[in-house]
Amino acid sequence: MPKKRGKSAKSSSKGRKLQSLEVIIKKKILGEAPVEHHFVVADGRKLKNILELADALETMSEEIFRHHANEFKNDFSSWVKDVFYDHSLAEDIGRAKNRFETQIAILRRMVKELM
Repeated sequence: MPKKRGKSAKSSSKGRKLQSLEVIIKKKILGEAPVEHHFVVADGRKLKNILELADALETMSEEIFRHHANEFKNDFSSWVKDVFYDHSLAEDIGRAKNRFETQIAILRRMVKELM
């Protein structure tokens, strides 16, 4: 009787899928901007990736948000477009009317990437 070696084909396939999901999360969602392209929020916080932006929006004051996103500019949208080359998400962020809608746009994209 041959010895069983390693994981079954089914569990091995599941492991590869989880590994692929981890790569997607790290590259597309958690991919860090180079240090020279970190986003410096008006309150001094430095953001390295889009997930950190979503987290920062949670506690950001409306005053700070409006400093970066107003009728004349949207620094968040520009950063996502210019640094992460995600034009679609940048457009969604640009259409958001407040920090919560901006955060929701980012979280929706994360969920979409995971599916």
